Amino acid sequence: MISLLRTEIAQWLIDIVDWFLKVTGLDGKTSVQEAIYVLLVMVLALGISHGLQKLVLFIMRRLPIFRKNRWVEHIRKLRTLEQCSKFIAPAVFLGLVSFSFTGENTTLYIIIKCAIIYLIITLAIALCAVFKLEWIIFNELKNTKNLPLEGILNMCRGIIWIIAVILITSVLIDESPFSLLAGLGALSAVLLLIFKDSILGLVATIQLSSNDMIRKGDWIVVDGTSVNGNVLDVTLSSVKVKNWDNTTAILSPYKLISGSFVNWRGMFDSGARRIESCIYINPCSVKQTTQALFSSISKKYSLLQKQIADAITEGGLDLTKAPLQSGMATNLGLYRAYMFAYLRAHPRIAQNEWLLVNLQPEVEFGIPVRVYCYSNVTSWVEYVQINDEVLEHFFSVTKDFELELCNYNIYTNKVLMGQSISSTANGGLQPSSAVGKIYRNGAQ
Repeated sequence: MISLLRTEIAQWLIDIVDWFLKVTGLDGKTSVQEAIYVLLVMVLALGISHGLQKLVLFIMRRLPIFRKNRWVEHIRKLRTLEQCSKFIAPAVFLGLVSFSFTGENTTLYIIIKCAIIYLIITLAIALCAVFKLEWIIFNELKNTKNLPLEGILNMCRGIIWIIAVILITSVLIDESPFSLLAGLGALSAVLLLIFKDSILGLVATIQLSSNDMIRKGDWIVVDGTSVNGNVLDVTLSSVKVKNWDNTTAILSPYKLISGSFVNWRGMFDSGARRIESCIYINPCSVKQTTQALFSSISKKYSLLQKQIADAITEGGLDLTKAPLQSGMATNLGLYRAYMFAYLRAHPRIAQNEWLLVNLQPEVEFGIPVRVYCYSNVTSWVEYVQINDEVLEHFFSVTKDFELELCNYNIYTNKVLMGQSISSTANGGLQPSSAVGKIYRNGAQ
């Protein structure tokens, strides 16, 4: 059926060429006849390709089933149909071009080779367009985790074009593609050396995608580099990151696999962001609690009223025993109890996460009181505001607990000058009048 249709179309074109040659008085000139026939076949092939493309687009626009179809919308946006229809013209041309030539003809041989090469290129373009469309649809409907699958798409495109190059080369040298593949096997070591970076990038991209190690929009920090920002794109050969200073960093996917990096996605998914800071207390200001201090704190801070009352009730008339049992034997312990109660009552602190207020080993510039908790918001601006609000409050209430914040420079100078430490009657230390200086080691 197809062969008969080809013959009839070719005969019709030959008749048109013969009529034209007779009218112009050029009949009998074979080269002119062949040239005009080739031009007519080319025009007809392009017309068929363009006509089929317009016909399909017309049907897709008119039929209601296609009007609100996502596939159709992407086909129009990506111009997939135009790219897929490009192979029709060389296919029609190859089916009709040989009818006007007789015997072995060098011109026909060259024309057919060129047409076959063009057909291979258009088929590769069509396949790449189909893969692109499939990837877009899958990325929207199935890729709910926003995995960086574009690297796999680029890999498929690369394989298509490698096959296309092999086929084109086999056409040019009149050899079987399998013979070329056998020859490439002998050059595999050289090819691996040349395409080492591409191969490493391909393997790394597949690992990143399959293990869900990185996605677009993730905040990553790469050790040993200046990369610290959001991932913009992940391709076969590069990972593009927009740093917080609005610069753009490009690095190889293999660097992420071979080295180490921090992905902050887990923090955002959990809905809680860590606050970890140390407040340094002057050890000279730490002393045992007194009834007057209990009364003052109980009146001023309602968060500790019940705790202090319960501790005193449990201890009976022995006011020093009850604080010892409740962890409030010193003003620093009372301060830590208040910090813990404050964090428990704070509406922006996550209560389902770890919450600690504990002492760290003493250092040369004071006793570190570590605050370890989580805010229930992950937005950077809100997180910083909560972090500062909590710590500033803790700094401001130290005097009410008769504690002093430690200033390393002033404290050291006074110790060296013999001005800060003196024994007291109760065996304590006389605190220096250092101005409080805040040392903080907050999380990002």
